[in-house]
Amino acid sequence: MRAVVLTGTGGPEVLQVQERPDPVAGPGEVRIAVRAAGINFADTMARVGLYPDAPKTPCVLGYEVAGEIESVGEGVSAIAPGDRVMAGTRFGGQAELAVVPAGQVLPLPDRLSFEQGAAFPVNYGTAYAALILMGGLRESDRLLIHAAAGGVGIAATQIGRNVGAEIFGTASPGKHDAIRAQGVTHAIDYRSQDFEAETMRITGGEGVDLVIDAIGPASFRKDYRLLRSGGRMVMFGLSEASVSGARSIPTAVKSLLAMPLATMPWWKSLSLMNENKGIFGLNMLSWWDREGNLDRVTAPLLADLEAARIDPVVAEAFPFDRAGDAHEFIAQRRNVGKVVLLP
Repeated sequence: MRAVVLTGTGGPEVLQVQERPDPVAGPGEVRIAVRAAGINFADTMARVGLYPDAPKTPCVLGYEVAGEIESVGEGVSAIAPGDRVMAGTRFGGQAELAVVPAGQVLPLPDRLSFEQGAAFPVNYGTAYAALILMGGLRESDRLLIHAAAGGVGIAATQIGRNVGAEIFGTASPGKHDAIRAQGVTHAIDYRSQDFEAETMRITGGEGVDLVIDAIGPASFRKDYRLLRSGGRMVMFGLSEASVSGARSIPTAVKSLLAMPLATMPWWKSLSLMNENKGIFGLNMLSWWDREGNLDRVTAPLLADLEAARIDPVVAEAFPFDRAGDAHEFIAQRRNVGKVVLLP
């Protein structure tokens, strides 16, 4: 099979299409003929050497795919060859064939393209975990979403909109119409505006109930200050450690050193009860490892997906041969929605 292989760490040129052995579906597993494979920010971080959980190179990245069941292993009866599916792959998804446990496979609604299917498992699972399970989002809550035009950002906006939240979203000005169309009430230009000051201005100094942020310490402390009583903050990334899609050691070190002070300094621990705020950390890979699947964060969304109450947005689809261009596209923050690869 053909696969996008991460041959080492570095620029987009380290992504090469190579022939790899076809994986074999064992007992309880299925083999998927991949029609579209998602790219997540973690893939770009792995490419530049800033994702410690990535497999040792050379390796095939990719957390999610959509396609058709090509064959099934022993003991699998609920899924048959030809079924349209989507699945989390926990690496190995950016290939023509992917093998996953049958229990990780989700039905792909007929109304959705394969590209949209590849935009669902990780982005929507992350958004649901952050907003609903950790964030406890409720109707009329004020929700701040950073990078609201990205894959997780749009997923979170759609889920928050369905809950009935008042949504604040940061994005560059050229993306404001797009995020408003998804449900953002207050679009904030993070390039020319201080999002903390602007959010406080809009809320009359009250702040918000929930913030989800994958940027890093540069924004985490502001997020914490924005929380009103009972507010929650969910940190799920460190995108600031990557500068224009390249590894910046000084930036990465600065971010890591700032993490202990990013929200509430250790010397304020005793005041936590008085501040009435909560901080959560979210890593979907460790979640996946602990629970063995993503069922708890994807299954509750399937009815809304079928009914078009949520609708994955695909920014661009690149062929495998242009995987490097796809990474550049994400690094330049040109995407509105998910970027996927096509075999």
